Amino acid sequence: MKKILVIVGVLLLLGGGGAAAWFFYLKDMLAGEDAEGEALEEELPEEPAGPPVYVEFNPMQVPLLSERGVEQMITLVIALQVRDNGVGDEVIELAPRLNDAYLLELYGSLEQGEVMLENGMIDLSAVKRKLLEASTEVLGDGMIDDILVQMVSQRRG
Repeated sequence: MKKILVIVGVLLLLGGGGAAAWFFYLKDMLAGEDAEGEALEEELPEEPAGPPVYVEFNPMQVPLLSERGVEQMITLVIALQVRDNGVGDEVIELAPRLNDAYLLELYGSLEQGEVMLENGMIDLSAVKRKLLEASTEVLGDGMIDDILVQMVSQRRG
């Protein structure tokens, strides 16, 4: 009998808490208002106008330098994924500045060893992160959806 009373008491407490939450919070939220009765603004991501657009770049060659000279020559071919043709056209207009920013970013990163793994191979996720940072500096935030590394080649210098 005690177990039944405890169970009924717990159910009443949970039911009361749920009813209070409904009346004071959830009802307004479902109606599109916050606790003070002000309308909630929904931040929905922009719907793309169509399929993504890819802007391809010419191959970039970056030397990996050491005190002995050129250790490796690294060649990268990348494409930028943008949401529509309008952004793609803007990327094409700024391609020389983007190339410059990419080369500056990669030269600094390769010399400091930020994108190299211990076995001498390139860490592609670090390269993509560096290229995305450089893209954001030139184009602004939210212009590039992704950077696609289409080819990487490493050869001894």
